[in-house]
Amino acid sequence: MAIETGVSSRREGVESGRDMQRLMDTALGKRPADLVVRDGTLMDVYTGRLLPGRSVAVSGEWIAQVGPDLGYAVGPETRVIEADGRVICPGFIDAHTHLINYFNIREFLSYAVPSGVTCLIAEIECYGFILGAEGVRIFIEQTEASPIKIYTLVPPMVSLSPAAQSLMITPEQLAGLFEDPRVIGLGESFWQAPVLQSDQRILALIRETHKAGRSVQGHAAGAFDRKLAAYASIGVESCHEAISTEDVLNRLEMGFYAMIREGDIRRDLEIILPLKDKIDFRRVILVTDGTNPSLLIGNGYLKDVVQKAVDLGIDPMEAVRMVTLNPAEHLGLDKLTGGIAPGRHADLLILPDARTIRPQWVISKGRVVAQEGRMTVPIPAARYPDRLMNTVRAPAVPSSALVVPESCADREGMVRTLDIQPGGLVAREGRARPRPVSGYLAADPADDLLKIFFMERISGRGEAFIGFVRGWGQKRGAVASTLCWDTGGIIGIGENDEDLASAVNRLIEIQGGSVIVVDGERKLEIPLRAGGYVSELKMPELAERQGRFQEIMTSLGTGLDFAHLTLSVLTTPAIPFIRMTEKGYYRFREGDIVGLGS
Repeated sequence: MAIETGVSSRREGVESGRDMQRLMDTALGKRPADLVVRDGTLMDVYTGRLLPGRSVAVSGEWIAQVGPDLGYAVGPETRVIEADGRVICPGFIDAHTHLINYFNIREFLSYAVPSGVTCLIAEIECYGFILGAEGVRIFIEQTEASPIKIYTLVPPMVSLSPAAQSLMITPEQLAGLFEDPRVIGLGESFWQAPVLQSDQRILALIRETHKAGRSVQGHAAGAFDRKLAAYASIGVESCHEAISTEDVLNRLEMGFYAMIREGDIRRDLEIILPLKDKIDFRRVILVTDGTNPSLLIGNGYLKDVVQKAVDLGIDPMEAVRMVTLNPAEHLGLDKLTGGIAPGRHADLLILPDARTIRPQWVISKGRVVAQEGRMTVPIPAARYPDRLMNTVRAPAVPSSALVVPESCADREGMVRTLDIQPGGLVAREGRARPRPVSGYLAADPADDLLKIFFMERISGRGEAFIGFVRGWGQKRGAVASTLCWDTGGIIGIGENDEDLASAVNRLIEIQGGSVIVVDGERKLEIPLRAGGYVSELKMPELAERQGRFQEIMTSLGTGLDFAHLTLSVLTTPAIPFIRMTEKGYYRFREGDIVGLGS
């Protein structure tokens, strides 16, 4: 009963603007439509058919009628768009994305909306890890004036950093956030926390989410068999971590919605191809899991994912369903969006044909918002309160604080290391012998051994740990960033203490970003002042700086293809097997925090 009550409350919130009498009058021909899209080929995701000669009548934000002859709905003030046989397609939904990494919301939407996205489901852990529940509220305020629907998932906030504990969202705070109908669920919670660690706070958040009738999103990387079943048993509804065809089947058989990533972090669309024409794809969803500035500018947003699916041989109707009706049904939004039918939001695209995913018109909530790849309505700038622009709370770091005494090594002069594996995401525990210099342990770039530094920026004390890293490859200088996944901090890697301290201190000075320093000279700076995660730069300039970041790092010796991403993930509990915290290395298998010694 509690779940039904919660769902009802959510429906009432999102549908409060519906004028039922006006919609009925428009459908019956008693009142002209505000907008009619005339004579197109309807992509009917409900029945799986392409229906020629169809028109759509819109009243306000809503669809009033869909049919073969809607001339009666056209009045003197009705705007008419002639589809001329082109495909009328539901607007796209990205059911799993991270919106506040790198780019600001207005810049992102200016590229995403013309690509056909009319609804976004946002993971917003970044704001959570620097302002807790207040960060969630700030994000909701920032997206209030969006020309498309943006829904929020509350971050469960699984972190390895002890400093982050003070910001953890409580069940009581979660219940308060659910009072806003735009907050539709609990975001991805790494399966290890509730299943292996029996994290009672996470379990309480899941119970509160179920009580409110909201959705619980999952992250089951590496889970299978009993562990995957245990995760499903507590009411987690989706997973976006399948990396093989077998993974997809395992998740579907367990009752999950399987979200297939094709974006910045991973590109896994091909794993569903062996299942084509063999299984029902109605519980398969295509998502980006976030993008980056260069990818966004070059490929658009989500339309390239759907186009790739079609080009790989997936039926266009199936491909479109995976970004429309499937996610809408999963998230309980199917009475609002996900298809073209009376009583749904008028979220429509006009495509040249069913196999060409290039929106010529984008209509969101009954309003033309983009045409031929360009916005037709302004996107208001998001508000950035002072408390969001001053989140790097840490004292300056002198280079003398980065020295490692020789006594930290064992009898053989060896220390524990974090070894980045090929690909740049996974790291394993290793051992190495640093260069002894005047009683201290120094980096040895000739042997691919550098110093790695992490400092939390939440408490104001700036607690920090210095370790050693291999697999980074840099020969000179240092790099540092506040773009740390799943914690508020500064992560840095350096060949010498002076450049490393300079890079870290520059980030404190500019209140967030990424910096490369070589021989005392700043080679590149990417400002990310909003929360230490979001840039105020225009998208082309941000993309250019990100490209230069990789070029400079490559010139300095790293062989990693996505150095900025590798640096960012060195703090996350999402990827094994060893990560950085302000107290030391965190080891996943042992579940402990250790220092340099054995």
